[in-house]
Formats: sequence, structure tokens, C-alpha cells
Amino acid sequence: MDTPPVEPDLMTPWSRNTWVYGLRTPFSLVFVGWLTLAQAVAPKFNFEIYIFTLLAAFLGLIVGAHYIDIGSSREKFSPYLRIPRGMLAVGLLAVGLGIAVGVYMSVKWDLAFLAFVLIEGFAAVAYPRENPKRVHSYLGFGLTWGTIPFLGAYFIQASTISLLAVGLSVFIGLSVVMMHHLAIMSRESPAWKDALYLLKIYNYSVYAVAIAALAGALLGL
Repeated sequence: MDTPPVEPDLMTPWSRNTWVYGLRTPFSLVFVGWLTLAQAVAPKFNFEIYIFTLLAAFLGLIVGAHYIDIGSSREKFSPYLRIPRGMLAVGLLAVGLGIAVGVYMSVKWDLAFLAFVLIEGFAAVAYPRENPKRVHSYLGFGLTWGTIPFLGAYFIQASTISLLAVGLSVFIGLSVVMMHHLAIMSRESPAWKDALYLLKIYNYSVYAVAIAALAGALLGL
């Protein structure tokens, strides 16, 4: 690769199909990794809760928010992708389904979890549409794609929030902001190759931590 990418993940095989690209791999896998860590470090681990958490996140924040982003930003993406007409509608529907899963989890396990569901449901629509503008910022991204989801994932497993969870959630928020900035550097900085390299290291590091934590939770280690 001799020129910086338009987006660090806008390359084959992801760019061949807009619906597949809209899942924003590998960044979405990083998000799943942090959610996994949050639940694995909780004092108790329920695999059913873990699966429902991933389902809610997949629908609302991976499919929903990203499809809304692409469907609302045709001028940005149309030079590189064919934007299906129904992508925005599918994104909105996915967010609604994600919220529904979150509501079900709240009713079944802890009603206080509903606060996290409502905040992230709002962010799933507001952040990609950049309305209000304050949500679409480094602070907004760190909170809604790092700190708050991490705390919510921990809470639904533990039914409480510990100081460890709060401290980790702040770190995760800062971490995803740095990831976001590396993604920007990968297309705008003269050192874009270094930024891409660091992004890969970051991604694989998160995967390794998440897999190890999940294995520990499942095996009771």
C-alpha cells in the first residue's frame, strides 16, 4: 500500500459489499473485546447474560449505529461504496431491536440496567447523525463507545459497580479515543503507515486480553 487509506478498514475484503463493510470490522471486534473483558472481570459470570449483551450490542451499536452512519453520510461514502437505499432504515430498525433486547435484559436481570440501555440507544442514533454535535466528539466517543458500555456490561453481570470497574471504564474510554485518533492519523498523517501498524497491534492486543479473560471466566481461573 503506497497511499493512505480513506478509512483504515475501507479495504478488501470489507469494501466489496457495503452491508459487510458497515459492520466496521475490525473496530467492532475491539468493542466486543472490551465488553467481554468487562463481563469476565465481574465477580460472577453468567454466560446467558454475556450472549444477550453481545446480541444487544451487535444490533444497536455495531449494525445499527454503523448503518445509520453510512446511510446518513452518502456524500462521504458514495465515491467508494454503493450505498443501498434502505441502509438508514435498517440501521434504525437494528437500534430499535437492540434497545428491545436491552429492555428484556433489564426486566429479567436488573431494572437499573435500563439506564445504560437508554443512554446507548440514544448514542447509537445521535453519534452517527452528529446531532447533537456534542455527542459527536472525542469525549462523546470515549463515553458512548468505551466508558459507559464497559460499565453497563460489568453492571448487568455483577448487579453493582466496583471501583475497579470505574477505573477500568475510564481507561477503556481513553483507549478507544486513542484508537479513533490513530484511525484519523492513518489517513491524514505523514506517518500513516506507523499509525496503521499501531492500530493492528492495538486490535490484536484487545483480542488477546478478551479471549484470555473469557477463558478464565468460563474455566473459573
